[in-house]
Amino acid sequence: MFMKKNETGIPLEASEKVMIVISYIIMSILALCAILPILHVLSKSFSSASAVTSGSVLFWPVDIQFETMKYVLRETTFLHALKNTLIVTFFGTIISMVVTITTAYPLSKPSFKGRKVFIMLYIISMVFFGGIVPAYMVVRTLGIMDTFAALILPFFIVHFNMFIVKNYFEGLPESIEESAKIDGASDIRILVSIVCPMSTPVLATVAMLYAVNYWNNYFHAVMYTNSTAMQTLQLFTYNTISNTQTIVERLVAGNYANVSIDGIIAAVVVLSLIPIVALYPLVQRYMVQGITIGSVKG
Repeated sequence: MFMKKNETGIPLEASEKVMIVISYIIMSILALCAILPILHVLSKSFSSASAVTSGSVLFWPVDIQFETMKYVLRETTFLHALKNTLIVTFFGTIISMVVTITTAYPLSKPSFKGRKVFIMLYIISMVFFGGIVPAYMVVRTLGIMDTFAALILPFFIVHFNMFIVKNYFEGLPESIEESAKIDGASDIRILVSIVCPMSTPVLATVAMLYAVNYWNNYFHAVMYTNSTAMQTLQLFTYNTISNTQTIVERLVAGNYANVSIDGIIAAVVVLSLIPIVALYPLVQRYMVQGITIGSVKG
């Protein structure tokens, strides 16, 4: 009879085996808690109206149909809201990354004059927020209400993300940058050609965090936009949930007998998740490494 060994070749004690089993059980329960609600919503979006309204849909579609998805894509402003959200997420993430990198790089250099003062100012502004009314007044004074700029500029840098990048830059070897300077490279050339390629894990992680923040941003859309033309996906989802009576009247008038209001809400949620979920696998391998390494130093 052989004892089970771990990766180091040392036999596992009975207590360690019990802890491993308990860990697997707990992780499995947590995974189910995350997966089952998604399966439930996904099943509702492809189930018939009678199955959804009767409550017989759990984690698998009942009487599969695609009319609900067709209704959301053809008869609502979902695609327009999706376009607005994609624009805000794409350009917002690019602007945020440029600002974050160009801010974090000089702050990562001990020789930068006034470094401690700037870091303190960022910490103070991160802890103490001026408030909703001043932020609204600034956007209104700048004359960018109901524009894409209003959905991007107030959110274009997150202090936490900047400090993650700064801490990662501080951990890079100085000898490489010094060699580049000897060869005549400028600071911008060093940042673009050396520092950024070496910092791919943390930059990919922070870019993902920014993209998710822009994609899920509902608060700024409510505050700074007031027209249907500037409606984002999150605001469209909220309006869909809150205007159920209007949607029901449209379903009756359009003779959509196999489409239910709960199915429409589920379909909107599912369609809203697809783009950001599809993006995650591209940066998944960088997520843990980027956050872990970037948060070690103080």
